[in-house]
Amino acid sequence: MSCEGCVQAIQRSLSGLAGVEQVAVHLDTKRVRVRFDPAQIQEDAIQQRIEQAGFSPQPAPSGE
Repeated sequence: MSCEGCVQAIQRSLSGLAGVEQVAVHLDTKRVRVRFDPAQIQEDAIQQRIEQAGFSPQPAPSGE
């Protein structure tokens, strides 16, 4: 993630996805925080969508 276009690409890839409640993309730290309902969508599906947008997501350790 290196520019505002990257931020928008990630937001577009996740917005409207059933179960995704909030997406916060932080360009300065190169992190994406996704609030989602695990009853509606699995973490793997979110990671796949980010990969389809051209990025390589890495889950944060528990508690972050």
